Amino acid sequence: MPTKAIFPTFYNAETKIWSGPPRATLYDYNASAGQIIHNSLKCWPTNVIQITDDDGTVLTNADMLAYATRIALFFKSEGLNHEDKVGIIANSSTYVIPVATACFFNATPFHAVNYSREPAIVKGLFSVTKPKIMFIDAPDYERIKEITKEWSPKIITLTGRVEGVASVEDLLKPHPAERIYVPTPLVKGGDQVAVVLCSSGTAGLPKAVALSHRHIAATNSLAISTDVLYTSATIDWMTGFSITIMNLMCGFTRILSSKPFSAAHAVELVKKYKVTCIAMAPWQAYELYTSPLAVPEDLKSLTISFVIGGWISLQLLRKAQELMPKTFIMFSYGTTETGVVTVNCDQSLECAVGRLAPGMRVKILDENRQNLPPNQTGEILIDIGLTWEGYLNNPEDTAATLQDGWINLGDLGYFDDDNNLYLVDRKKDLLKYKSKHYWPNEIEQVIAELPEVKHVCVVGARDARYGDAAGALIIKQEGAEISAQKIIDYVAQKLVVDYKHLNAGVIFVEKFPKNPNGKVMRSLARDIFEEAQNIQTQ
Repeated sequence: MPTKAIFPTFYNAETKIWSGPPRATLYDYNASAGQIIHNSLKCWPTNVIQITDDDGTVLTNADMLAYATRIALFFKSEGLNHEDKVGIIANSSTYVIPVATACFFNATPFHAVNYSREPAIVKGLFSVTKPKIMFIDAPDYERIKEITKEWSPKIITLTGRVEGVASVEDLLKPHPAERIYVPTPLVKGGDQVAVVLCSSGTAGLPKAVALSHRHIAATNSLAISTDVLYTSATIDWMTGFSITIMNLMCGFTRILSSKPFSAAHAVELVKKYKVTCIAMAPWQAYELYTSPLAVPEDLKSLTISFVIGGWISLQLLRKAQELMPKTFIMFSYGTTETGVVTVNCDQSLECAVGRLAPGMRVKILDENRQNLPPNQTGEILIDIGLTWEGYLNNPEDTAATLQDGWINLGDLGYFDDDNNLYLVDRKKDLLKYKSKHYWPNEIEQVIAELPEVKHVCVVGARDARYGDAAGALIIKQEGAEISAQKIIDYVAQKLVVDYKHLNAGVIFVEKFPKNPNGKVMRSLARDIFEEAQNIQTQ
């Protein structure tokens, strides 16, 4: 059975602030991520760093170094510097990580956006950074060309070919300067922006989150060079990005696959490659560890199972431990803005997200902005111990989030007497289903278009597999008739992405719970919805 805590957490009763252990300082403050990774790849050149399961392509450290150097030399020939951006919007494939590494080498930040996002969101995000060069998958060429027409970047395909469009493979020919290449030094020091990722903030739309070279250099890795790791997380998600950094700095073998996550595929990859570490979203962990395909014999190579992006139930935690008695089963609380904040492997705590990661400090504030002691719920404020670069070109939301050096993302929680953090509620109204964020108001606006609907309140019904499944409480117009299925179908037609569908269904009611000011209380509405759901299923 694993230990109850990976990291110690300390509480200062005088300041009412909790702290994780000190963060190890391994590199000079002004070292670039590119310099660190370049040095790492030069060591043990024959080590296998990446295997693409789709076609069996194997990259060693030497291959990764050569490909990234050649792409970086291309960036240099294009005149790219630290003030420019490179866009990446693609599924996992062989050359995604070499492109990202080349950006680090050239000290040119890349902006990664998930390929499954809706066109309007993709356009809004990339409009912030206006990348000079975009790396995409060939099937997305026309869509990305239309989205980026205002600034017309050079488009290069990562997979597939488009006539008249360059492919990343065109950039990989040996270059006479590659053997003497050194990464570009930082102009602004360690706080210079290294990467732009995407996050859903408190204002309802994804934001462009800037992270520094120093932030990246401080990444902690639980995997070591002899590990084999699989995750379906792509580079645009904090999990996928963090694992990319660990992979490049620590040199373990990473298994890539463009196939969507499924329990069957995960088991297949674990068996085929003797995977020692697996990183999953909570809904993926639920699928894997409740699947009849998950048997101890097939999962025996796993030494670490890391669930990132939310908590998992005590029941699931224990089931996973039964399947893999010698495996560390861990999950974490973290965000794109902060990275990993806590890690929990204690199988006696229901709903705790664990103790603080190295370098983290947390305080809990009441409504009067006063620090609270243990066992009292308030807003969670986080000090990551590093300069946070904020939301790119968004000073208003940056100022609202960064309060006197502490990051406030609107989460509510408390610490117990053993310094374990508990989350009580999510960011206000923001919901998450299958690792994708959505806002109930957007679905409500669609449903309100139906003439038979008088009032609508969309809630996130708690789904043990996938997170917050959207469900609609509906008050019909007097005398109107409309079926639940018609509403479900209408939403599916108007909102094409499945995580915004009414996956929990529709419940018709006579009234909504409201506060004295007449505002619908969404948390109570969710309770009403779930109670009605339970009655229907009995």
